[in-house]
Amino acid sequence: MRSMTGYSKLNYEDENYVISMEIKSVNNKNLTTKVKVPYNLNLLENYIRAEIASFISRGSIDFRIEFEDKNENLKSLKYDEDLAKSCMQILNKMEEDFNEKFSNKLDFLVRNFGVISQKDLDTDEEKYKEIISLKLRELLQDFVKTKVEEGNRLRNFFKEQLNILKLKVEEVKKLKPQVVENYRERLLANVNSVKADIDFKEEDILKEILLFSDRVDITEEVSRLESHFKQLEYEFNVDKDSQGKKIEFIFQEIFREFNTMGVKSNMYEISKLVVEGKNELEKMREQIMNIE
Repeated sequence: MRSMTGYSKLNYEDENYVISMEIKSVNNKNLTTKVKVPYNLNLLENYIRAEIASFISRGSIDFRIEFEDKNENLKSLKYDEDLAKSCMQILNKMEEDFNEKFSNKLDFLVRNFGVISQKDLDTDEEKYKEIISLKLRELLQDFVKTKVEEGNRLRNFFKEQLNILKLKVEEVKKLKPQVVENYRERLLANVNSVKADIDFKEEDILKEILLFSDRVDITEEVSRLESHFKQLEYEFNVDKDSQGKKIEFIFQEIFREFNTMGVKSNMYEISKLVVEGKNELEKMREQIMNIE
């Protein structure tokens, strides 16, 4: 079980490269990935996206990488000698015309006329891909670990909540026989209070009790709830990809059974247990939104 919330950072430097990577995620229905790469890694953006998708199935991902090739630093600069000479002649002429001196003509020249600029270099995609692939996998493996740690914390929470739901249903099962019995007693009391005026047949009373018993019978709801609980126990004890959506669907089914049980029960004590169960389930539904 993995949370959709995670974070990891990697810094690496050797004689050739300086690399800084950062990845973080929050919950989302599907996988969305924002990737920020420097200009010299633009050709690797699709590869990076695909590699992230091979590790992560759901969540909103933010990935950032800073990359420096030490061997290209000096090679990447060019000096426009002709432009520099032309600009310097103009600056000298301005000094003569206005009888004023620039405090630092070279600094002014470099800052304002672009005589030193960066070359458009051919990127060695395969060379960069090799080192980026290695470090990206290290980052993603650590990233997944943080998601698993948070997922295990939520797993324990879900197991505790499931035990609470089981206890609620066990209490409902104990009260279930009283629903029909209470109705039978109320019906007989009403019959006895008016039997002097109306002639009731015993078979009519029995038929009414049977009809009521069928209307308020929650045996099927209890059985389905227990089946859903077994499914949840299984899901909470295994590690699979994309568990969140399946568990969320089971929660919806449990909520529906609780609703039906509440409508049919016709007994305050059971209705109270149903409300309490739905409250505990709602806590689980909030947290399942964080599971991948």
